[in-house]
Amino acid sequence: MTEYRIDDLARVSGTTTRNIRGYQERGLLPQPLRRGRVAIYTEKHLRNLRAINKLLGSGFTLKHIATFMTNPGARIGDALELNEILDEHWSSTSRPEITRSELDDRFGLLDEPQVAALVQAGVIAETGRDGVYEAVDQRIIGNLAKLVRRGVQISALADVHERFTAKINEAAEILLAAAHDEVDRRKGPGWLPENDDDVAWAVNLLGMMRRVGTENAHAALDRALDTALDRELSAHQSAVDERTDADAPQPD
Repeated sequence: MTEYRIDDLARVSGTTTRNIRGYQERGLLPQPLRRGRVAIYTEKHLRNLRAINKLLGSGFTLKHIATFMTNPGARIGDALELNEILDEHWSSTSRPEITRSELDDRFGLLDEPQVAALVQAGVIAETGRDGVYEAVDQRIIGNLAKLVRRGVQISALADVHERFTAKINEAAEILLAAAHDEVDRRKGPGWLPENDDDVAWAVNLLGMMRRVGTENAHAALDRALDTALDRELSAHQSAVDERTDADAPQPD
């Protein structure tokens, strides 16, 4: 029987010692053998870790995995809460309130048209209370604030964000329409899951489409940004050359 110390187990399983200890605390791994002060792990620990990694890679949370692995007799749908996963939003659903004074702290002193531009762009949402808004996504506010601190005007950023988000929404619709078409192709229009295996199949397909779409979107955006940057730098250089020619002394 192969034996591992925790560092060796982390290496061969593709995880970290911190994760291994955390999984032990959650009951996902049996306690190791002890030889004095040394913890000894076995092939069973390795198999469990690989199963955990596979489930995490399929989009399941540690909560779902813990329910499944600590209760093998549970139905798959109940153990992994597949219906719950289908209903979960992929983006953050937390919309904390942010006051007008907090907006001013993040973006500088804002006038009413600038606040309205942020609402129009979907960065913040009105609550019906004066001076109180919802932050649609705190990450977006933080990222825009970084650009404001570098001197970019908030109105310009709101316009860019609105137009950029519209393009992202189009891409998301294309991706999910493809997933819908694939379900129709395999199961027929109007299909609904009838058992746990059906639900698991649908969750796996949607999860994979989401992961592939996200990774491909990042890769495509990186390439597009490189191309756009080259184009803008070329245009700027042309403008510099034209200005230099215009400022150069003209021969008599």
